[in-house]
Amino acid sequence: MKHKLLIVFLLGIFSLVNQEVSGQGANARTEATQSFCGSTGAFTVTPEVGCAPMTVNVKNLVPKPESLTYAFRFDRNQNSAPNISETTQDSTFKYEEPGVYTILQYGSVKDVGGFTMCKDVTVKETRNPKGELITCPSGKVRVTLGDDPVTKAYDMVTINWGDGKTQNVNLKTNTTAFFEHTYASGNNLPAITLKGSYTNGVCSAESNTTTLTAGAPQSLAAIRIRSVEMPTSGDAKIMYDGMEGIETKVYIARGNEDFIYTNQSGQTAGTQSATVRLLDPKVVYRFQLWSTDICGNVVKSPIVSSLAIRQGSLSLDEIISLEWENQPNTNGLIEYQLKRNGAVVFTTSDNLSYEDTDVKCGNTYQYEIVAIVENDVRSYSAPISLEPKTSAPGDITNALVTVKDNSTIGTKVELSGEGLTGSYNLIVERALLGSSNFEIVSPANNQSLQWDDTNVNTSQNSYCYRFQYENACKMKSPSFSAPVCSILLSTNTPDIVWNPDPPFISTIETYNLQQVDQDGNVVNETSKGLSTNHTLDLASQSEFGYRIEARSSDGNFTSLSNLLNFRSEAILLVPDAFTPNGDAYNERFEVKAYFVKDFKMSVFSRWGEVIYHSDDIAEGWDGNVKTGKAPGGYYLYKIEVTTATGETVVKNGSFLLIR
Repeated sequence: MKHKLLIVFLLGIFSLVNQEVSGQGANARTEATQSFCGSTGAFTVTPEVGCAPMTVNVKNLVPKPESLTYAFRFDRNQNSAPNISETTQDSTFKYEEPGVYTILQYGSVKDVGGFTMCKDVTVKETRNPKGELITCPSGKVRVTLGDDPVTKAYDMVTINWGDGKTQNVNLKTNTTAFFEHTYASGNNLPAITLKGSYTNGVCSAESNTTTLTAGAPQSLAAIRIRSVEMPTSGDAKIMYDGMEGIETKVYIARGNEDFIYTNQSGQTAGTQSATVRLLDPKVVYRFQLWSTDICGNVVKSPIVSSLAIRQGSLSLDEIISLEWENQPNTNGLIEYQLKRNGAVVFTTSDNLSYEDTDVKCGNTYQYEIVAIVENDVRSYSAPISLEPKTSAPGDITNALVTVKDNSTIGTKVELSGEGLTGSYNLIVERALLGSSNFEIVSPANNQSLQWDDTNVNTSQNSYCYRFQYENACKMKSPSFSAPVCSILLSTNTPDIVWNPDPPFISTIETYNLQQVDQDGNVVNETSKGLSTNHTLDLASQSEFGYRIEARSSDGNFTSLSNLLNFRSEAILLVPDAFTPNGDAYNERFEVKAYFVKDFKMSVFSRWGEVIYHSDDIAEGWDGNVKTGKAPGGYYLYKIEVTTATGETVVKNGSFLLIR
């Protein structure tokens, strides 16, 4: 309980110190808050420097202390009191491991207050330094000192070669990775030992000695080519993994020829780079590393081949053909990656060619082939820049137009021949039938081979169209196509007629007259050959529509006319005058009626008297009455008919009898 109260008391003092110092500037405040260590305690440590394991004794110098406590592993930068589990009231402590440790003393003095004090002790390393020994049959040996914390803790390591010779290595200044010694013979080599020491001679007796065990020459398998990059300049760049102290030379072979030295070498660990200049980027080369171990053995790395890419032999519009080659690698090929403008567009494990169809005329593309080889090896070809080829397009020879509705004519073009590209502009021009004033109606850069013209009136006019193709390279077909014209179906009851102009670039084989119901279904079809008119039997019809279908002689195209609708509403054609004068022309007052079943007609004098009546539509009034010839002048009529659907229609009016 007293111990806990003491810590609380000390924390309070520590807080007051912070507050007092805070008014003295930022530097003072920072220093006060960085550590719990104070300067009000007093004690000695014996020893302050020693060898692991090291036992220290502390002696308090504070008069009449209360709750005197020590923390032998205190963090000097800690700004809070240690945990109770980390403290003791013992004055002796043993450090098993080397290092620099801080001893915290704290307690209180009656009527004075709390106190703290810190002191550091240094425990020196005494364990065996580490190293690697490689021996050769020739008597040559190499020692490589360890890069571990134990070895690096010493100021110096002494190599005792066992033949009366030693070598001191200052670890604080040394930059050499290994040390070599040669004996007269490789047989019965003496024991080679390592011993660590410090510049002040401390722990000399306590430090342990390491006797090295001979090992086989180190493996050079880690020395290998990482990548081969062939730029357009021909200065090939070779990236490889080297080893410290192992001389590694870069060799090259053109195709299947023998390897020769490139005068490029290194003997440094880590990733290395070598440049082999003035090569032909269109030629394939093989690269290999030759390394010599400490015993004089030459170890050769796996072979890595360069790559060469070129334009292929295939020549088609807006297609770039590519081919590539390389020599076999020691390790297996995983895949080729073909890059276009830096992005992979094709991968394969066995193909050596590719046709790139995703290209546009007028653009330049850069290609590079990359070989992915086992063990994460890469080989890069020199890039090449290519443009897609094209030729001039020919005239359009297949096109048609067809009526879709009252305001739409559909156009369709079929393309063939050379000069066709993925993007294009199909130019569509239109003129009224009989006019030579063609105007462009298609949008700019029209990409549709089936384009609808929605700015037309198909029930009033026939429209003629012609087409021209422009490819992505701005090359046009030499001239516009032959014009094709929509079929205009019109009527002069009871006849219907249509224009003979072909709706497709082909001869017409036949016209078919199609009868269409209210739902647009063809209910009857009559072949009209090459005739362009037809007489309807209106009296036998109810509600219906007609259209013309034209078929080409090659059977590939059909085109429809506008839809001409007839409804079952009664049609009464009543003359406004007649002349019964014996000249055989216009002798009777005759009414023509269509779409009717029953017919009644009465003629009245000006005073409302019925002077003629008939139930026969084929009859007409001859201008006579019971008393003889009716005088000239105006007469009234009333016509009553029944339609095919049973509806009664009445029409009244007047006409003039001329004598």
